[in-house]
Amino acid sequence: MSQIILDDPIVLRSNRLGSVAPAPEVDETPSPIDLVRLVDLPRIEDRRGNLTFIEGCRHIPFDIRRVYYLYDVPGGADRGAHAHKQLEQLFIAMSGSFDVHLDDGRKKKTFHLNRSYYGLYIPSMVWRYLDNFSSGSVCLVLASQPFSEGDYFRQYGDFLAAVRSNDTTNR
Repeated sequence: MSQIILDDPIVLRSNRLGSVAPAPEVDETPSPIDLVRLVDLPRIEDRRGNLTFIEGCRHIPFDIRRVYYLYDVPGGADRGAHAHKQLEQLFIAMSGSFDVHLDDGRKKKTFHLNRSYYGLYIPSMVWRYLDNFSSGSVCLVLASQPFSEGDYFRQYGDFLAAVRSNDTTNR
């Protein structure tokens, strides 16, 4: 079958009889991983030292309800390996560097964080794990909600089942 692509977004294909039929519908729902982005945080540069600040709902798309940080991660160790049903987060390499591996069940991406003025925004329903921590690295995490064990997918298979069923209430 030959495909005909017109200037407008309609894509048509010819069938065996030569008539033209619309192409099958494509799911255009954005994948959660498409919402992941690096956030360039404000910087005030000064010869005495630089300053970066973050205001919830201004620099990031959520109100900050919890802050925690990872540090003294042994060489070769990884952290994370879970997803959240509702929670949104911003990861910042306050010192050193590390990799953040993301998977929403349809697409995968990896980010290397190594600057304290860049944050990685991660929406809900994205599986994540962190590895490749440099010596002395510190990962600061800003979260949209207080801790709730019920918000976690701890098993990758359970996460994939929820993605397939589009049901974030299952555990």
